[in-house]
Amino acid sequence: MRVAILGVGGLGRALASELRTDRRVTSLLLADQFGERARVLTGIPGRVTIEAVQLNVENHAALAKAIAGADIVVNTTLPRHNLGIMEAALEARANYLDIAPTGRRDAEGTSGVTEQIAMADAFRAAGKTAVISMGLSPGISNVMAREAAERFQTIDAVRVRAGDLVTAPGPASFPMYSREAFLANVLLRPTIWLESGWQDRDPLSDMEDFPFPPPVGTQRTYLVSHEEVETLPGFLGKPVGRVDYKYALDPNVVRALISLDRLDLLADSRMIRIGNRMVPFRRALLGAFPEPSALVLPLHGATALSVEVEGRRDGSRVVRRGDVVLAHPEASRRRSTTAVYYLSAVGAAIGVAMIADHATPGPGVHPPEALDRKRVFQEWSARELPMEWTERVLDA
Repeated sequence: MRVAILGVGGLGRALASELRTDRRVTSLLLADQFGERARVLTGIPGRVTIEAVQLNVENHAALAKAIAGADIVVNTTLPRHNLGIMEAALEARANYLDIAPTGRRDAEGTSGVTEQIAMADAFRAAGKTAVISMGLSPGISNVMAREAAERFQTIDAVRVRAGDLVTAPGPASFPMYSREAFLANVLLRPTIWLESGWQDRDPLSDMEDFPFPPPVGTQRTYLVSHEEVETLPGFLGKPVGRVDYKYALDPNVVRALISLDRLDLLADSRMIRIGNRMVPFRRALLGAFPEPSALVLPLHGATALSVEVEGRRDGSRVVRRGDVVLAHPEASRRRSTTAVYYLSAVGAAIGVAMIADHATPGPGVHPPEALDRKRVFQEWSARELPMEWTERVLDA
């Protein structure tokens, strides 16, 4: 199986390392707008051949040429490229997988997930499969939510929580994933699902001190725009009262970014001079925050993902909770990256395996919660990754 990975940043590199060990993969094509980021991995010896190409995915003709012959196209670029890459994958008659969906094009627009799922008929007609939003969160978090939901007659709430603990050295007040993706998330008004529809909330609203497992511990979380809220209400197989996502973050960072955006300083057209070059202020700002995967010394600390499903079973109100915790040094030992990038890469690699083994619901476009949960968790366990489940009864 030939796999093309588009975008070879921190996540793309971790995914390439993960797929090199998969017996189903025979060759990898790494494509990035910065050719050196792709080429740096081609010299690694091993069973799987690795090719590299410099590519701007917005150049449709070049994209179509690059992915010709690929069995699966994995999109680890920014989500705004999703729809164009999906169309190119269809033209190349390749299967498709991405890590996060496209956001709304404007405040009143259709969600990116809805636009991607609307391509299901085209993928079915081509006999090809697309798995969207398949990383850690979204991705494994969706599968965990579906697993817990299956144990209840009715579902009152689904709560997805994420947090990081970083001790020196490292960017303690910034996320352990793509800075561009984080910026896009915090600049959108967070959305929750409530009873029978989506509702917008204010940034930094609904503060909650959430008890993550050690060593992460209790952290202050806030509502953040995230992908699980977009698909879980429609794919859990039963009505659900509320779905929300909260992330542990520094509110001062978020307020500063929102203020800059309201001043229109984060538009691509707002340029500043650095040395003898003019660059977008947005790029310069994000460049001031360290890229976790590029740190010379391994991070210390851990990342945590918790999924709670509250529902009714045999007359009782019960909360079933799943926790994933991984230390950054362990991720560095395994794949020379952070825990967030490594676990997200594992989620994507599991999606690739499911497509390769024809273990999806079939041709079409599917979110992670539509996948076979037993197979997903088997792949997860085969990598000796943690996932702990607990239950507590709230009332009779």
